Amino acid sequence: MKEIVEFWDSNGFGFTNVNAKQQLLSWLDDSSFLQPKTMILKAMNIACANNKRRLNYIVGILKNWENESLRTIGEIDTYYEKQKPVLKSKPFTVSPSAGRAIPSEFTLDLTAGEE
Repeated sequence: MKEIVEFWDSNGFGFTNVNAKQQLLSWLDDSSFLQPKTMILKAMNIACANNKRRLNYIVGILKNWENESLRTIGEIDTYYEKQKPVLKSKPFTVSPSAGRAIPSEFTLDLTAGEE
């Protein structure tokens, strides 16, 4: 309990917001997480990383985890790894030029005429 309150107070969630702290602490007893303290702290870290230091954001994260049946930090980490978009590189294609066609026998000599 102490770690959660200290994290809340020291990370800009609202030092005087006692009601929000109590609601957050209720997740220690009322959640289906195997390690609720660790899960709450992870949700708070995610909220900080996204600059969303509000109770409803943290609760939203926790509810999403419960809805996805994620009960441990390991399950959450695995879940997020699977959610990362895979960036596919597109093959480079040459687009047709908008100007006139250059004859294939043409060669460019940048030194021509500099004698």
